Amino acid sequence: MPQHASAYPFVSADVQVAWKCNLDYSIVVLAHQGTARVHFEDAAIELLPGQALWIPQRMAHMVEHAAGSLALAILVPARHSRSNAALQRIEIPPGHAGWMFHLMLLTLSPLHRGQLPMARVVEHLERFTVQRHSAPLPGLPAARHQALARARRGLRPGQHDAPSLAGLAASAGVSERTLRRQIAAEYGIGFREFRRRATAPESLAAIAEHWQPVPALTTRWMSFPQHRYALWAYQGRGSISVADPRNGEQQVHTQRVEAGELLIIPDGYSVRLDIDSGALFFPLSMPLRPAERLADLRLPLRLPRELEPVLLRHAIAHITALRPLHYDRRKAFELLEDVAGYPGLRWPDSPGLAAIARRLLVDASAHAGFAQLAAEHGMSLRSLQRAWREATGSTLSAWSLAHRMRRAEGMLAAGLPLPSVARWAGYAHVPNFSRAFAASRGRRPGSVHRSGSSGQLNIF
Repeated sequence: MPQHASAYPFVSADVQVAWKCNLDYSIVVLAHQGTARVHFEDAAIELLPGQALWIPQRMAHMVEHAAGSLALAILVPARHSRSNAALQRIEIPPGHAGWMFHLMLLTLSPLHRGQLPMARVVEHLERFTVQRHSAPLPGLPAARHQALARARRGLRPGQHDAPSLAGLAASAGVSERTLRRQIAAEYGIGFREFRRRATAPESLAAIAEHWQPVPALTTRWMSFPQHRYALWAYQGRGSISVADPRNGEQQVHTQRVEAGELLIIPDGYSVRLDIDSGALFFPLSMPLRPAERLADLRLPLRLPRELEPVLLRHAIAHITALRPLHYDRRKAFELLEDVAGYPGLRWPDSPGLAAIARRLLVDASAHAGFAQLAAEHGMSLRSLQRAWREATGSTLSAWSLAHRMRRAEGMLAAGLPLPSVARWAGYAHVPNFSRAFAASRGRRPGSVHRSGSSGQLNIF
């Protein structure tokens, strides 16, 4: 992931994690970006991007990675670890890193943990496990001799009941001696090595064909009264439902969130996630101080793209076992406080005003008819404007404009044409929209459109 010049700091020091000896679980360490080194008592193993180690319980180790690298961990309870006697090597097929993030969240995130049986998590990990940690087996080129080619077809990758020399020779229509000579002439190895290589596990490309995107996920209701939570849609889309536990979840506010957006959860509220297929939502949390209460419902923030690389490191550090020695969870929220509009537009509490807010969210043209909206809810325009300011701390027009410009930025980042976005935002002329967008978001719409498809950020 490239690092962009910005006002947001990047990790500037190497990350070194304390020595651990896992007694109750095994750990999978993945180098997602850059390299990572896993130190043992008498050796060190370097992991390249897409490589991982399955470290069994009771094996002392220490992990370090460079400032520009990114590593993550997946924890597997000892009772679910089927192979806990030796290191195992894991290779992630290109385009499937999302699965490792998903498994990390399922085993470590307090909002995701327990949503999939651990046996299924292990099954997915073992699908990526290629062998005990050692150099990969070199592949065998296609056979030139027809009889040897017929023998090769009798051996399949991953085959555990491979036929004997006699069986293969018979299927190829040659004698055992002839088959041995052909194997030695073409490959320079004996029959046993030939059979071992020919039945080695499937290649990464072959494994990749059987995998689907990260599945959709619906969590149960959860509450974390001693922590403040923010949920960041790193990839894909989903819905976040929040409810004040004092009302027994009778008043539920559901907010649709897309890639690049972050929602601050009011302190003490219950939360539930409904995540679309292919989506990854990261939680950020910090302990609460009495003077830091945030009790109001908010709309999502749209994060600057240049903040995403450093925020991803913070998100992983919040939940993984591979965080720096003296990591402070508040650092992520200190970064967010510099984002324009933090902590997001306030959502009105009263049912009448909330109904108007929902109308403004789904119908961008409704901002032009504030008087009609007020009349539909039995209010004068002046009364609506006064009540709105008291409920949200903002004027009705400013609230509506800020929401439309935030959504417009997401549409532009997702690659939608500028004229279409301008029409959605209620502007008949693109220049008028461009001026309003620049005044609200601090940059021209064209710069967002050229920055790439952050609306569907893809790490697969």
